[in-house]
Amino acid sequence: TAVSPWAAQAQETPGADGPLWLRYRRPADSDLLTQFRAAFKRVAAFGDDPRIANAEAEVRRALTGLTGTEPASGWSGEHGTLVIGTADASPHLRIDDADALGPEGFAIRVECSGRRVKRVIVAANAPAGVLYGVFHLIRLLQNGTAPADLDATEAPDLKLRMLNHWDNLDGSVERGYAGRSIFDWDALPEISQRMTDYARLTASIGINAAVLNNVNADAAFIDAPMLAKLAPLCAMLATWGISPWLSLNYASPIVLTADDEDPITTADPADPRVQDWWGAKITEVKAAIPALGGFLVKANSEGRPGPLDYGRTHADGANMLARAVAPHEGLIVWRSFVHEDFGDWAEYQHRVFAPLDGEFDDNVIVQTKNGPIDFQVREPVHPLFGTLRNTNQTAELQITQEYTGQAGHAVYLAPMWREVLDFPTGGPGTGPTVAEIMAADRAGLAGVSNFGDDDNWTGYDLGAANSYAFGRLAWSTRADPADLAAEWIRMTFGLEPDDTAAVAGILLDSWRTYEDYTSPLGMGYLSNPGGAHFDPDPVGTVTQSHHSTGAGTGFDRTVSTGTGFTGLYPDAWTEVYEDLDTVPDELLLFMHWVPYDHRLRSGTTVIQHIYDTHFLGVERVREFADAWAGLAGRVDPERFAAVADAFAAQIGHATTWRDAIVAFFFDLGRVLDEDRSWTQVAVPGARVLIGGWGNRVAVEVTNASGEARELTARLAPAEGDWGAATLDVPSRETATAVLP
Repeated sequence: TAVSPWAAQAQETPGADGPLWLRYRRPADSDLLTQFRAAFKRVAAFGDDPRIANAEAEVRRALTGLTGTEPASGWSGEHGTLVIGTADASPHLRIDDADALGPEGFAIRVECSGRRVKRVIVAANAPAGVLYGVFHLIRLLQNGTAPADLDATEAPDLKLRMLNHWDNLDGSVERGYAGRSIFDWDALPEISQRMTDYARLTASIGINAAVLNNVNADAAFIDAPMLAKLAPLCAMLATWGISPWLSLNYASPIVLTADDEDPITTADPADPRVQDWWGAKITEVKAAIPALGGFLVKANSEGRPGPLDYGRTHADGANMLARAVAPHEGLIVWRSFVHEDFGDWAEYQHRVFAPLDGEFDDNVIVQTKNGPIDFQVREPVHPLFGTLRNTNQTAELQITQEYTGQAGHAVYLAPMWREVLDFPTGGPGTGPTVAEIMAADRAGLAGVSNFGDDDNWTGYDLGAANSYAFGRLAWSTRADPADLAAEWIRMTFGLEPDDTAAVAGILLDSWRTYEDYTSPLGMGYLSNPGGAHFDPDPVGTVTQSHHSTGAGTGFDRTVSTGTGFTGLYPDAWTEVYEDLDTVPDELLLFMHWVPYDHRLRSGTTVIQHIYDTHFLGVERVREFADAWAGLAGRVDPERFAAVADAFAAQIGHATTWRDAIVAFFFDLGRVLDEDRSWTQVAVPGARVLIGGWGNRVAVEVTNASGEARELTARLAPAEGDWGAATLDVPSRETATAVLP
């Protein structure tokens, strides 16, 4: 058996206290513990490959934690042996239907005498399958599966299961909320425990590719000094079945030859010198990183260089690079996220890429975000998925929560991803689904990672549920988000069934709850598009994501009277989205502009729905906090306190969102809430200087109730008393109090 140089390092941390969901603790059920100990006395591994060596090291680590006893090594023929390896490496690993497993699938078989386990076998056609099979076995044991019930046969639904890291050369992470880059470029070529644990975690959920650097790429990542630093990291990742990738700066020929005697001054894909430069550079990169899978490119988007700068198309640019990587059996993933103006950026990507269908080389994959805007809490599924029928495609999801609460809101995104994968692109009930399109030979799923160097890896303790669910959905696109949540909870916290159900209830409601108190009915962007994308700013996105007035709200994207976006889908979907009687309520304001008194299928008006969901959403977060509080004493004190504090902060920020959005719409429409009343207060102006008669403070007070109110405004400075101003404010009116 090969010995992995990374396996010993991975053994340094006790199995019971591993990172995130790789916690290997003895079961509380004494009968199950007895079964584990009887079934796993020994581990025998067959096959000469570092991935098998890592699989053996991991399962030994897991069994030591789960049973309290380190298993013996090697084949002896005794009962209670776990046998792992490739089917051609030992007669003990022969299985039926091995061809159906492919290069990454596996079979787990249990040989029993009655209920007594004689032998457990994890067999595969290739080392990667052995690794994935071992992690699946461990997952089953962590979730309380009895050894006699371990039989399983699995192969991944998707060929490419990729993480995209937006990690910068300076160690920062764009749209990262969990600290700095886990790759610690300055420390390379030394491999840290964190890097090895990253490889273990990602391999455990079936990830087989990782783009290490930001799509807004620095050309230095493919320069010789950086390649020398990256080489050991990439070699380590490969021993865990993870193909390393790099993001490219399209202007690299210009940047990296700037100090040459005869620098290249263009990145035109039709220029022979540019083509030769890329051919030589990719050969150099491949020599330094033999396991390299390919390159990810963001071009002509948000100021990035690209082929359009030279009058070429995206296909021209992608194909030039594809031909340079083809001799090395590499792939180019080319992002379709491009936009020029904000008139209606929903349709721009389709306008650019749809005419190019069929023009990309076979080793090019076009990577498209799940929706046509930018990872909003609710968007329609991107029409490009159903349009690019002659182009390899990858769907891009965002695990890091750029627009869905970042590290400040517990939002489990798997239910949203499930809807995206299940979307029938041909029309209601008419395939192929997005998942089926991504199952092609050169296609897959990419997720923008939420990992960082924070102790909890993801910025808040519940955020790792998204990391876990992404990998599991990429492996099995039919997986149920509820099942994945329960798996993750049991593996992470080791809770009993009732407590697991309580946490699962939080996770499964969290996405729609966040939608309730932020962006209603598919409206999308209600935070500043040029800022942090965290705080509410509905005024800042008027005309970009909504056209709210005193009469109504939404965005008319219909063919008949709007931007025509609804016509980018097949006719069956166009008919659904174009008609107010058939458009789904959750996408109403994405597709249509409607008056505030438009009635939804529930019977309530649009404005009342906005009020109701924002108030009820905040109350639901309070219920989340209460449910978590009920777990006191059943979750370790440190993580219990961290999650409790996070929910307290989430209640505060959810309240900020509620108040900002409700006040915005009341200010515009002056429509009263049927069930509630409130008072809105604003201090106009960018600055308020307190002190002196000339700096009196004007306070605007709005009465959002059905009757006149006497309202008093008072200023309480650190010293002195400015007094108060009392006003009679009619219903739905605004008055100004001047202090003092």
